[in-house]
Amino acid sequence: MAPELPDGRVALHVDGRPVGGLCEDWLARALEAPTPFVLRDGVLELAPAIASFAGRSAALAEWAQQARERWSLPGWRDERMVIRDEVDARPLAAIERALLRPLGLLLHSVQACAYTVTAAGPLLWVARRADTKPVDPNLLDALVAGGISGFDDEASTLTRECGEEAGIPAELARRAQPAGRLELSYPTVYDGLPATHRERVALHDLELPPHFVPVPADGEHAAVEAMTPTEALASIEAGGWTRDGAQATADLILRKGWMPARSGGGPRR
Repeated sequence: MAPELPDGRVALHVDGRPVGGLCEDWLARALEAPTPFVLRDGVLELAPAIASFAGRSAALAEWAQQARERWSLPGWRDERMVIRDEVDARPLAAIERALLRPLGLLLHSVQACAYTVTAAGPLLWVARRADTKPVDPNLLDALVAGGISGFDDEASTLTRECGEEAGIPAELARRAQPAGRLELSYPTVYDGLPATHRERVALHDLELPPHFVPVPADGEHAAVEAMTPTEALASIEAGGWTRDGAQATADLILRKGWMPARSGGGPRR
């Protein structure tokens, strides 16, 4: 038997490439007939006879629909995400976004921390996620964030999400500057069963002009708030943020040198 992943999950391979991992309960679901998966030498594989991206995607789509009919699968989005080889980024198959966590598949996403520089100092624009969101409802987050679906690229995804989530026009969204990448992997629960959230976030900084005020535009956010760096750091310390939003916002504050002054000392950098 092949060894399990370090956290005890069983590895998932597509076209011979490791792409995810399943906890015991989801492994049992994946093997429930009819299924395109087989367990071989301790590794869950998508049937190796399926030799093309289109064929693998069709098999996963059929299984996903069957899974939706069997179980509740909250947060179903009718949104296809591309499973890629994590070494060379080769596209292997597409799958409904709601099934990324159960299968431990990597979500590729973009995020923009937006801010405005005023005469009184910088203000960070922070979103409060709607209570209807299937993931992290009611938590504070970076202003703009979204998964990269299909074969979209980072730039077009970010521009679209800026408009949809915060009413930011394309000419402003295109001012966003790359700010590195964030890798996330942590246990979570999906449909009442243990699952894994894995995400690779392309981070961006977006300076908005003083006259522009972002607004919730598509129901993804319950509200948009302006915070000083001190207020943002205090709220992160208190909790109630998404993991990626908190890390990206704190990193922006650090990189810009906006850390609050220490008592009796100069600025902390």
